[in-house]
Amino acid sequence: MTFHKSRDPELLPGADQESDCQPVIPVADTILNEDDLSDDDHEHEVTWDALETGVVGTDQSLLNWRKKQSGWAHALERVALAVEKPVNKLIGSNRLNPLYHTGPIAIFLLMVVAGTGIYLFLFFHYGFDASYEAVVQFNSQFIARSMRAIHRYASGALVITTLLHAYRTLFMERFRGSRWLAWVTGIVLTAVIWLAGVTGYWMVWDVRAQLINESFINFLQRFTPWAAAYVAKLVEVEQSGDSWPVLLTILAVHVLLTLVAAGFFWLHISRLKRAKWFPETHWIAGIAVILIVAAIVFPLSILPQANPDQLPQGVHVDPIFLFFIPVAGQGTAVILWTVLIAATALAVMLPWISQDKSANQETPKAEIPRVNIIKDRCTGCTKCALDCPYGAIVMVERHDDKPHKFIAIEDPKLCVSCGICVGSCDGVAVTMGDVPPAILWDEVSLRLTLAKAKAPEQPIKLVFTCDRHAAHGAKAYLPGGNGQTLAATEAGIEVVALPCVGTLPPDLLVRSLAAGADDIQVIGCPPDDCSNREGNLWASQRLSRKRVPRLKKTYANAPITAVWQPPNQFAEALQIQPVFKLNEQGESEPNYQASRRLWHRLTWRNYAVAFVLLAVVLVAQIFLTDIFVGTGATEIPRVQVVLPATTPEETAGAFTVPDSFNQLVVEMDGEVLHRTSVAAKPVFFEEMTSPGEHHVRVYLTAAGLSSSIILADEWADFEAGTVLRVKRPLVYPIE
Repeated sequence: MTFHKSRDPELLPGADQESDCQPVIPVADTILNEDDLSDDDHEHEVTWDALETGVVGTDQSLLNWRKKQSGWAHALERVALAVEKPVNKLIGSNRLNPLYHTGPIAIFLLMVVAGTGIYLFLFFHYGFDASYEAVVQFNSQFIARSMRAIHRYASGALVITTLLHAYRTLFMERFRGSRWLAWVTGIVLTAVIWLAGVTGYWMVWDVRAQLINESFINFLQRFTPWAAAYVAKLVEVEQSGDSWPVLLTILAVHVLLTLVAAGFFWLHISRLKRAKWFPETHWIAGIAVILIVAAIVFPLSILPQANPDQLPQGVHVDPIFLFFIPVAGQGTAVILWTVLIAATALAVMLPWISQDKSANQETPKAEIPRVNIIKDRCTGCTKCALDCPYGAIVMVERHDDKPHKFIAIEDPKLCVSCGICVGSCDGVAVTMGDVPPAILWDEVSLRLTLAKAKAPEQPIKLVFTCDRHAAHGAKAYLPGGNGQTLAATEAGIEVVALPCVGTLPPDLLVRSLAAGADDIQVIGCPPDDCSNREGNLWASQRLSRKRVPRLKKTYANAPITAVWQPPNQFAEALQIQPVFKLNEQGESEPNYQASRRLWHRLTWRNYAVAFVLLAVVLVAQIFLTDIFVGTGATEIPRVQVVLPATTPEETAGAFTVPDSFNQLVVEMDGEVLHRTSVAAKPVFFEEMTSPGEHHVRVYLTAAGLSSSIILADEWADFEAGTVLRVKRPLVYPIE
């Protein structure tokens, strides 16, 4: 008979398998023949199957370990679950729901944006005319045109994916405690990606870039003293034709922001152990194909080149990046930016202004307990340190009278109270806060006793679930609050809620069966959707005997099943039956071991539907990010006076002008529109006007003198969007 090769348990370096840990575990997805597995008996001073009942004080409860979801987070999650349910149903598997993989997909999209950006950079030119012509050339070549479209579509998808990831992080409340760094860096990262996208549009120097530039000038006018200097520089390079430094600067900012985004991605996951940098291969291949096909079928159009003397009256905008253009220059722009800045600041402060609550009804504002190692029981096996998703436990050398080399040391500041470490310790040496770990068995024992008392002859089904399920579908099945449903009582179902299914020690299930449970079911979150990252993965592997501590060999095919469903499908999960197989006699029997796996086989239909849905979303993004809108105040004619000179003498050109001529006056139809000092600074003035013919005069004057230096004197016919730019002094004598 051929057996799968096995290897040593996954342990931290230095741990002794013989004295500290369980025996070898199988690597393969299929289960080894029972004869190939040795007994899992392992000596500990305290074990889960030998804990006394009732040793925990009556004032202690398992509720002390659990988190209470905030009301606003609960409402946000209900919206997300309502969207996810039809997606899972269409795909036929929650494993391929892209909403569960937004983090790794965002990193992959950033790599796509960076790669296509490098290609475009190699053939890009710099200057107001040269940059625009370079983009025109891109669109005349198949590869360059496709690369440009992929770059654009991947950039938009990156922002959308990042926002979806932030939304999931928000309603799971994964911004508390040590996870504040990931939350704050995620917000900054989103802002950096958005700004990088804006600079990307700016580089084309078409009418869309012109409106971005106008918005930037409005911002400088409103909040800084640099608007005049900036506009004067633009006029200077326009006149000289030497505009490449401006576009090169925008490109440098664009590249720098992309590098900063990559750095924030790294910082965003720097505290995570086993962080997923990239999605699985099928996601990479599927998304790449979708982007390539979309770029070929929907190539990007070319907009007219920017014209400084005529503002566009309408333009195709991408609301993901250019949402501000329709209100640029209007009073509502201030409201828009004020709201966005306030919302961003509030989001950044959320980890400190939002109260973390426990589910303890007596002390609803009590802090959730953190990891606590019972040092006298620790054998230094390293399993808790290895399983912790956040590095809250480290192993150090032991120097007491114990025979083990290491001891686990906790860092409560990094703990997120997921309880996964409790489930990883078969020596009952890890607990949460000051509550003894025996509280787990006390809760189970009490439930079994009450169930037997209510219906002595009825089979008992014991269900373990997590906080997310307890806040949604499992709420009606839990004691207290709404109370257990009549259906659950009649069916003999007892539900025990834990912080995470990863909190569940396998030996506790064995003891539960011995204590009278006829059937045990573990209901956790779908793959890659655990609020504690790896709780469902570790629970599945422990129950499938692929990770220590694992279910004992003699209970490998005991009536213990696991279902991995979204929190709003708890009732459906209760009805799921175990997988069946044919025994040696050709009879069908439950295959409980196979029923505990987190991953199930996928078919071509699952993949096809998943990627068709992604393609539909991308096509919707393409059409919804190319919307023609009016441009508000840019439809009104305007007069602009731009004087890059720094002194009245330089402004007057060939004339010798006394220092007293330091007042600039702008008149329209004989009425003074603007008067300002021009001494030692550039001048930029802009005034809206009505359509039609107007007489414009711009001159220098001095206080107390009737003479002046005429800089401009002309009649102009103003139409919608017309800009009369007075930028050169005219040769007029002093009046």
